[in-house]
Amino acid sequence: MRRSAFLPLHADRLQQDLSLIGLPDIPLIGIHDQSHAVRGLMPHQHPGLMEICYLTRGERVYHVDNMDHSFRGNEVFITLPDEWHGSGRHPHGKGLLYWLQVRLPNRPAPFLTLSARDAWPLVSRLRQLPHRKFLGDRMLKILFEDIITLFNQPDKPLVRIEISAKLIQWLTIIVRCAGAETDRRNTPDIKRVLAHIDATLEGPLSIPQLATVAGLSSSRLKGKFKEQIGVPPAEYVLRRKIDRARRLLEQGKSVTDTAYQLGFSSSQYFATVFKRLTNTRPGELRRQRPLA
Repeated sequence: MRRSAFLPLHADRLQQDLSLIGLPDIPLIGIHDQSHAVRGLMPHQHPGLMEICYLTRGERVYHVDNMDHSFRGNEVFITLPDEWHGSGRHPHGKGLLYWLQVRLPNRPAPFLTLSARDAWPLVSRLRQLPHRKFLGDRMLKILFEDIITLFNQPDKPLVRIEISAKLIQWLTIIVRCAGAETDRRNTPDIKRVLAHIDATLEGPLSIPQLATVAGLSSSRLKGKFKEQIGVPPAEYVLRRKIDRARRLLEQGKSVTDTAYQLGFSSSQYFATVFKRLTNTRPGELRRQRPLA
């Protein structure tokens, strides 16, 4: 589906407080479904709460511990309790994000609907996740939407137990994914496509052309590329062009020259795409460049 079925037509965010149904260990869960970039997140923290973000499509950049961290579709990003984080100088990018905040006990104690003894193996693993960013599992999206559906049926018998069971499964998948090999293993055909895109970014790049480079059909390329990279090939190309455009504009190149150098049909179309992906007009970025 294009956007979450749980979001009103003109909204891009949903947030639920699970403490209202007796699950204070997960005080907030939410969905962000953005069709274009918006102003980045200001630096903030969540006292005593770990935040787990699962990006099912798109690309985001979070700034944590003086570093920018980029993550794409089917990747998980972790923010630790009390840790300051935001978007840095980056916009809050286009994409579909599922997130929750979790309060983890410091010692064996009941958690969700588990006893202290049963909960502690899961809690201790969550407290010691080996990576901040790692490849996720598509089941995370399915389970999350099941939780939202159940939350919106408060009169259903045993709803609290059902939601808790799905949350436990969701967090268990997070632990499993974090412990697995986290680097994407791009196959040789997709590596060739990525190299070709970087080498010919200022020229025409069509799906049939990229499919020829990969030795795949266009439909197979689209599926395989999104599976490994996290975004469709056309969107990846567009994002890389905008990344290159930012550097050219910061170096003082005009908007028109940048647009045509990167193969856009017009400077107006370039400006529209640039604003949608960066929440900044290209002329504004050029004017903000430091003087030599």
